[in-house]
Amino acid sequence: MGIVKSRCVIIGGGDCSSEFLKNNIQSGDCVICADSGYDYALKAGIAPDVLIGDFDSVKSVPVCSDKITLPVEKDITDSEAAFLEGIKREFKSFLLLGGTGGRFEHTFANISIMAKAVKCGFDFIIADERHIFRCIHNSSLKIPYSPNVQISVFAFGGKALGVTEKGFHYPLSEYTLDPFEPLGISNDVTAEYGEISVEDGTLIIIETKM
Repeated sequence: MGIVKSRCVIIGGGDCSSEFLKNNIQSGDCVICADSGYDYALKAGIAPDVLIGDFDSVKSVPVCSDKITLPVEKDITDSEAAFLEGIKREFKSFLLLGGTGGRFEHTFANISIMAKAVKCGFDFIIADERHIFRCIHNSSLKIPYSPNVQISVFAFGGKALGVTEKGFHYPLSEYTLDPFEPLGISNDVTAEYGEISVEDGTLIIIETKM
């Protein structure tokens, strides 16, 4: 019997070192490379389970038994196509590596994909060597204390109602956070863990190593 894979890791074409990939991909993960993410996987010695994309920016010749070729002109990004493929394969938990650090519009698009995924009930995290991006919708999240890490919280897609931050240097209590207001930037966990909650709305939460 084969290994049951419980998490889908998407490797995108943004910046990510081989060491970072190796440290964040576990043996039980299903790895989907989105287009030029294949080059990063190949360099790190990681064999993807699935390749997907239009392959217009891949430097190496894509070789994989499960390869999905998309048209160059399409209405979704390669990263979103990889996410949708993961849904087809019945994954509930996603980690996107190589989703930041390249073109900013692609980073923003990936944050939008994360928010969409979370609103639909999936677990979705974006990570690079300095940041962890998370999202919550009408829910809460606990972040353990870690020195030299700052937490930023932004409303996404509209006003976030009833935003509360406990265990932080700058606390909030049932605050209405506007997406045009950067009030939640650069906060510090001061307790054993910081808890962020939102009663009605979507929050993007960014952990930054200082």
